[in-house]
Amino acid sequence: MDRSAFFSLCLLPVLALIAAGCERGEAGPGSTVEVRVETVAVDERSRSHVVILEEREGSRRLPIWIGETEASSIASELSAIEPPRPNAHDLAKRLIDGLEGSVARVVVTDLARGVYYARIVLEHGGQSVEIDSRPSDAIAIALRARAPLFVDERLFEKALEASASGEGSRI
Repeated sequence: MDRSAFFSLCLLPVLALIAAGCERGEAGPGSTVEVRVETVAVDERSRSHVVILEEREGSRRLPIWIGETEASSIASELSAIEPPRPNAHDLAKRLIDGLEGSVARVVVTDLARGVYYARIVLEHGGQSVEIDSRPSDAIAIALRARAPLFVDERLFEKALEASASGEGSRI
């Protein structure tokens, strides 16, 4: 059995296990806005790390508060700093590559009770699988895969409402 056939046989069961309980298919186009990571910073008020997503063709920004480990992973990728040992996001990217899959895109899909939700869309052999993820992990993996990042259009307004009501937002 050649390497390609071996990885094809391995990828489908692995994706099936990973995706157990996840919705299959693609995120709805048209209701999403492409964004880029503007920066990773520390929110002085909360002393928490925050990743700022900025609309690619606009001026809206979406702050998402994240953990220190994820902030470090995102910042190191943005700065092209290779860690001495691979972290979990590097490992995830290597697994996807090794199984001859690809990250098609990442979509930040929802904000509920101050918590953001995201999906990583993986592709292999013309099939796609959506994987539930924390936005911080999804963003770190998307950066490594050079995959596009999207935000559900409604989240810009939801984030403003949550901020106005004093309800913080977290990964």
